[in-house]
Amino acid sequence: MVSCKRVLCRICIVPAVIIFLSGQALCFSASMPTQKVSWHIQARQVSYEDKRKLYIAENDVVITGGKTRLEADYVEFSDITKDAFAKGNVLFISGKDTITCKSMNVNLSSETGTINQGTIFIQDGNYYISGEKLRKTGEFSYDAEKGSITTCQGKTPDWKITGKDIEVTVDGYGHASHAILWAQKMPALYAPYFIFPAQTKRQTGLLVPMAGYSDDMGFEYQQPLFLALSDNTDATFYPYYMSERGLMLSGEYRYILSPESKGMMMTSYLKDKTIGDDADENEDYNISATPDRTKHDRYWFRMKHDQQLWYGFNAKLDIDYVSDMDYLRTFTNGFAGFDSTDAAFEGMFGRDLDGETDYIRKNSLLVTKNWFAYSLNMKALWYDNIKARQIDIDDTTLQTLPSVEFFAARRKIAADFGLYYKMDSEFTSFYRQDTTATKVTGKRADVHPIFYYPIKFGKSFFLEPYAGVRGTLWDTDDFTDSDGDDADTRARGLYEMGLDLSATLSRVFTLDTDFAEKIQHKIVPGLAYDYTPSVDQEDLPYFDAVDDISEENIITWSLTNTFTSKDTITDENGQESSVYKELFWLNLSQGYDIRYERDGDDADDDPWQDLTLKYELNPLKYLKSNGTIAFDPNNSHFTKVQIGGTISDNRGDSLYITYRYTENYSHTWKTKLSTNLVPDTLGAYYSIEKDLEDQKTVETGMGISINRPCWGLNLAFTDESADKSFAFMVTLKGIGEFGTK
Repeated sequence: MVSCKRVLCRICIVPAVIIFLSGQALCFSASMPTQKVSWHIQARQVSYEDKRKLYIAENDVVITGGKTRLEADYVEFSDITKDAFAKGNVLFISGKDTITCKSMNVNLSSETGTINQGTIFIQDGNYYISGEKLRKTGEFSYDAEKGSITTCQGKTPDWKITGKDIEVTVDGYGHASHAILWAQKMPALYAPYFIFPAQTKRQTGLLVPMAGYSDDMGFEYQQPLFLALSDNTDATFYPYYMSERGLMLSGEYRYILSPESKGMMMTSYLKDKTIGDDADENEDYNISATPDRTKHDRYWFRMKHDQQLWYGFNAKLDIDYVSDMDYLRTFTNGFAGFDSTDAAFEGMFGRDLDGETDYIRKNSLLVTKNWFAYSLNMKALWYDNIKARQIDIDDTTLQTLPSVEFFAARRKIAADFGLYYKMDSEFTSFYRQDTTATKVTGKRADVHPIFYYPIKFGKSFFLEPYAGVRGTLWDTDDFTDSDGDDADTRARGLYEMGLDLSATLSRVFTLDTDFAEKIQHKIVPGLAYDYTPSVDQEDLPYFDAVDDISEENIITWSLTNTFTSKDTITDENGQESSVYKELFWLNLSQGYDIRYERDGDDADDDPWQDLTLKYELNPLKYLKSNGTIAFDPNNSHFTKVQIGGTISDNRGDSLYITYRYTENYSHTWKTKLSTNLVPDTLGAYYSIEKDLEDQKTVETGMGISINRPCWGLNLAFTDESADKSFAFMVTLKGIGEFGTK
């Protein structure tokens, strides 16, 4: 680039040269307008050759026009054709792209030409294209004979791709024939033809493929094709070849109709070579404890859609339909696998899929409208029972077709009256594909208002009694109760009541340290009473929990401790503001069932319920923990322990430990150690999960990651009880990634 002295020369001396000199000059300026761009020449010495109609400029030559700039030691420029020949420390800038070379011929209007012994830098994508002979074939296109391309800086880049012929189009693709991938000075990979994206915008074309090998699938290759259909729609096709299974075809279609209306649908189909119809094949191709898969056809259709309707109504549609119980667990990975699909739906809609092991999958249509204190929901739910469909047995799965719900949020009955209320109500139509004597179809209406009267005593004490009523009406088909009554219509009425009593005690401690300016300790002891009378419900049909309201007569005590810090920060404008952070929260609670005093030895359970401790710990930036512990005082043992925590440092090293115990269900311990061996460059992790009940290792994992400015590498090994897998992913920044996931 030019120095400050040279800039001053152009500003101050040029006018004097124009006036007093007629031939050569120390600085010269000429303006040559064209239809679109005016070209300006500045140099220490300029002459005009009339025979060839050329301006010849030497020493600190600069030609500018629009977004184009040419610098060199020597330039020949034609005012007629706009062709320029430049040599010696040549720098050519076109928009965001630059070219440095020993010499070049270029047409400044068309921005095409040849470059000798140079390097082209394309800012979008950070590409460097080097070669003995390069060409600029258009405003955003380049090629090279026996050239190289990389996104790394330096004379010896960490990686580069060399080829006999290289072509690159910004917002398009790059091509290289007889391509060799070099790791610094060592050749690592050869391809007779290589194509890579050079896109900064959505554009139709091939995406980076994925290849691998596994015992179940054999050799695997996935090649996605992206289609930019319009500004608000696109599609992607995912052909997936498996030498042991066959060719799976998957497609994805996305559309955005407005900020509130959008959708995504995906479908996959595989004519599986193996069906798993005997014991040996079941071990290899079916998940244990699932029915034999006797059909080759395997498929999965999934869709989510959000739609803004008229008059403030909104709709949400979810569809999830899969061929067999093993499909989602078999095809978890890959571009169109369960994990990728689940993440895509979560990212676009904030709603995920049922777990890959769930064989009853939810399909729903929900229409809602919200007001300030009220909401209306209209929904239809269809639970697809894959097991019943797969082995052709009776499907008694309960469906909701449809349901209308109206909710009133808690609010005052009148502005000057201290009484509050809230209400839940619904009308639901239940359906089953197949019915039994107890699993029937029918309709249900339920209304459940609750009234509250909060009372505050002074600054610390709070009392809130409440009372509610519930009315429920059923209209069933072919239901006969235990007494032989087959009436279609049934009714139930009940009430509930209770109160909450609490006190708030707090104190503020002034520290004035780096940890915190002030800390508030708040203690909230509480006592709650909840009562629901016993109501005979033996003659009622059962669809869900609303149909069997349990008797309740419980007193619950609780003690909550909260520590909150306060700090003052000053922004760039000098404005001060307070920042609060909850350092520690702990809640201890336990219920006592009064029914035990009434029933005595006939009581189902002991009077004292589990003593439950819940906590969240976040005192420091690098320390976090939370957990739940439940202890049964009657039998003197823990019924539930779930504790997890993370310790980290400012380098990014971390240790995560979680312990989970649930009575009669699970007893596991998991640890994951992650470390930045070289901060922001080299990282590694090791994880292990153990089943403490069976004294065996459930899963072991380890991996290493390398992150460089222009490339990255991830290696991972997982050892599960029934499978071992190795995955790698190489990322060439600006080019793409390849490997397995």
